[in-house]
Amino acid sequence: MMNHEIDKTGVIDKEKLAGESYFKSLLEQGYSKGAFLEGDIERLQYECLELLASKVKRFNSGDSSSIRVENAQSIMDSNLFTIGLRLKFYQNPDDAVAALKNENITEIYQKGRIRIDEMLSASKKLYYNLLSRLVDTKNVFYRATIVSGIKGFFKIYYPDFGAHEIHITADYPAFNPAPRLAGIEFIQVYLEALFYENQFCLNFDPDDIHHLLCGCEENYQALLMNIYEPVLTMSIGCILAGTDVYKLDMTEDGISYVNSLFTGKSKSDILSIIQNAASELSKIFKFSLGLERYIKNSLPLVSSKIGIAARENALNHVLITPAYPEQRPRLYFSFGTKIENEQYRKAVNEMMQCRFLPDKIAIIHEQIHSLADFKDVLLDAFLTHDEIMTVLHELRLPEIAALAKKYMLWNELDASMHREQDRVLQSCLNDFISALPPDQQELIKNTSEKLEEVL
Repeated sequence: MMNHEIDKTGVIDKEKLAGESYFKSLLEQGYSKGAFLEGDIERLQYECLELLASKVKRFNSGDSSSIRVENAQSIMDSNLFTIGLRLKFYQNPDDAVAALKNENITEIYQKGRIRIDEMLSASKKLYYNLLSRLVDTKNVFYRATIVSGIKGFFKIYYPDFGAHEIHITADYPAFNPAPRLAGIEFIQVYLEALFYENQFCLNFDPDDIHHLLCGCEENYQALLMNIYEPVLTMSIGCILAGTDVYKLDMTEDGISYVNSLFTGKSKSDILSIIQNAASELSKIFKFSLGLERYIKNSLPLVSSKIGIAARENALNHVLITPAYPEQRPRLYFSFGTKIENEQYRKAVNEMMQCRFLPDKIAIIHEQIHSLADFKDVLLDAFLTHDEIMTVLHELRLPEIAALAKKYMLWNELDASMHREQDRVLQSCLNDFISALPPDQQELIKNTSEKLEEVL
């Protein structure tokens, strides 16, 4: 009898249930394992259709006669998401199966709808708490996602008919891996991650974070990158190296010392060393329990990256020394003043009517007198790749360096930031510079790094 009871428990494998379509995956797994009979599935399907009919009638303000197929499907997806949210309330999915067998779908839906309201209220409170003390960073994705993106979600989220929808792209990436979720459930988990990451970074001076990120990539302001990761990694590195963790100050000697700590160590040994450093970090800054848990979940990934870098003798790519680009000598340049619109259109039209490239180049020499107009005309006159490559030879190396600076040629992640037309010129510039002798390539790169545009 005891063995029989043990066999009956744990019918549903919780690990195989889908986070964003929980109800559907619970039905599929339950049916395949005999927890649901044919009659159970038929009843549940009928009750789901009844719920859909009542929601469609409400959606149409009392008229249930017609609705667009995509709208009906969206409402059904919303209903299923809400039902699934209620079923997740049960820690043991077998209890969720029992609820589906004993309760009406509409009752389960209504409980799920109450749960959505509770999650919305908690998420808004967390959001405004996050906004009240947001890390001061120049990274555009960080502020745009948190300030504008999430605010947009709360503005247009409609749980009665679109509970499963997210609407926003959530461009800024959280560091810790998250399960695939939808609707308010995704936003709540995403917001919690951003809240703890922001809370961690608030322990450091924004200028020190800025210089650390400059060490990662000088143009980090326009990069889609996670800020918490390098700050956490560097703070752990500082603890291990005995350098100033408050300033995120890492030296070459410090990196060498940390590298020696991990030489010959197993993955578990490395993780243990990093966990001990994180515990020391928590004592110094007095982290909250929630933040401690979040950092703990981050450590396996941090440990993996540090371990791989140590084995490849490339720890300086993970433990980044701060950079101070503002202290480097600067070369100031201007793209110049653009000509009048009518004169510019005239030049572009004349170039488009020319059959031969030398004639187009002659028009550029005669009518285009600023680098600003030059880069525009290369695209507006619909020059081919080969034609642009030839025209670029008309520029001096400092002008090529200025264009390279504008299009961030040595920052591959930034290519997606430009318009399609700009990417054409970026590609041509890259090909043009790559074809130059190595010494000229290096000169252009070094010059572009020192350039600062005067607006």
